[in-house]
Amino acid sequence: MSKLILPKPHLSWSQLSCWISNPVRYRREYFEAGRKLDTKYLRFGKGIAGMIEEGTHTEVLPDLVVYDSPEYEIKTDVLGVPILSYIDTYNSIDNVFREYKTGKIPWTKAKVIKHGQLKFYAVALKHSVGQAPEYCDLDWIETKDCKVEVDDFWRQNEKKIKLTGKIKSFRHEFSENEIEKMEKLIVKSAKEISKAYQEFIKEI
Repeated sequence: MSKLILPKPHLSWSQLSCWISNPVRYRREYFEAGRKLDTKYLRFGKGIAGMIEEGTHTEVLPDLVVYDSPEYEIKTDVLGVPILSYIDTYNSIDNVFREYKTGKIPWTKAKVIKHGQLKFYAVALKHSVGQAPEYCDLDWIETKDCKVEVDDFWRQNEKKIKLTGKIKSFRHEFSENEIEKMEKLIVKSAKEISKAYQEFIKEI
């Protein structure tokens, strides 16, 4: 494979997902260093992730399963493509992981099966520790919107996010076929991004 020239040192799942779903947005965020998508729901999810990493989540999420390596960083190379991943929580003994998702929209088994992020992380583990995990679990941490009671007329309908206390878990077992498909998708997308980025640089 010819030398890749990417806008970031590593390809992440968020980059890959953005490139596949919306190349125009990818160019704006990564080529032009534009403003990235930022919502109250994303900020809330990051806040929960921070609590889990620090171990301060037990009061609000006492039933959440957390492994020995929360926010596990992986820097590796997948068939010539540098990869960066942060797995929500990793079991270093059994080589399995869990992904946490907050939100009010329910997750389903079908949705979990289609979710590429899980395969991306499995590929990252395969190329960093030498073996893909047999399975992973996705934990849906349900949230709800609540009206904020304030005197300010302009803010009286503003909503804030709260946990409902409900956690629903889905297990996904990885197949060799889907691991190979993700590897090919990573390489294909990296080549496309590199080509587009080099053309962008020439136009500057």
